Amino acid sequence: MTKLTADRARELARIPYLSRLSAADLDALAARSAVERVPEGAAAFVEGEPPRGIFLIQEGRIRLVRGSPDGREQVLHEEGPGATLAEVPVFDGKGYVATAVAVADSVLLFVPRAPLLQAIERNPGSALEVIRVLAARVRRFAALVEDLATRGVVARLAGFLVRESERAGGAVLELPANRDQLAAHLGTVREQASRALSQLRRAGIIELDRRRVRVLDPRRLRALGGAARSRVD
Repeated sequence: MTKLTADRARELARIPYLSRLSAADLDALAARSAVERVPEGAAAFVEGEPPRGIFLIQEGRIRLVRGSPDGREQVLHEEGPGATLAEVPVFDGKGYVATAVAVADSVLLFVPRAPLLQAIERNPGSALEVIRVLAARVRRFAALVEDLATRGVVARLAGFLVRESERAGGAVLELPANRDQLAAHLGTVREQASRALSQLRRAGIIELDRRRVRVLDPRRLRALGGAARSRVD
């Protein structure tokens, strides 16, 4: 076994449902895996395509986006290093649920579907971990549906800004590249996204300079983001 294969096996062992595999199965999967580099703005896979396998993010960030017949987009989630992608289509055999777009230059470790399924079939403990992963995804999407159905755009924007400021580690954060991308995160159109930003700015909750946002009142932002129905006057 080469050092490269051994290194990849150790990375795969960090995935909960692969950590239960035998050393032989891990080594075999590592030998079949491959590194894929996805430049910023490119897609690792496209909604509806047959699933090739799962992806482990090693570097960068990947945004999962689902399109609608009228051309609008909805961001389902965004993941960074250590996260895995594409379990649902790999395990049900149907097309990718969304398109995976690189937010920044990204490096992914790809594990092909057939040997992955064979390895899990030989290890019942891994199957239980897969169920936990898929259950967590169901809960996440149920929360997204509730968010879109019961919360206004301003409240959804506030929640988004809270999450982004936490990820940035401070009160200053950058918005997506354009208002269409921000709207896709919020499940709305660009005009409403821009209007919601203006409402938060006028209320003194944020300071806005093009893409740069400074949170001036984190307490009010959190309260607004956590409320089912909130309004900025």
